[in-house]
Amino acid sequence: METIRTRLAAARLAFLDTRSKIISYEEACQRVQGRPVRWIAGDFDPLLAQHVRELRNHVTPGRLLIVEVSNPSSPLLAQRARAELVAALAMVDFVVLQDRESPAQPIHDSALTQQFIDHVIARHRGAAPK
Repeated sequence: METIRTRLAAARLAFLDTRSKIISYEEACQRVQGRPVRWIAGDFDPLLAQHVRELRNHVTPGRLLIVEVSNPSSPLLAQRARAELVAALAMVDFVVLQDRESPAQPIHDSALTQQFIDHVIARHRGAAPK
């Protein structure tokens, strides 16, 4: 009986594993196969609530949302870790690690990251957030 429970638990965890949404650029192109797609790129370092709101704005019924995770010059988190966080978002269909020139529409998230850093520093120093 315990073996069956263990197997069922493992099957549920495998079903919930969103890392399978992280695919290569080539595989993403194959999976699209003429379907409508929105391809968005960003650093997501770290992934913030504002990133999620912006991604949600790009969701359209019947269109795939592919997010390409790029690397800033001095990342806080490893690219793979950021990709796993983005892949965990239900609205995201696939995640691609950027390692080449991208056709994706950038979301220019470096300003979001800088605002977040400034906010954290201000809170740490005891100043009121802006």
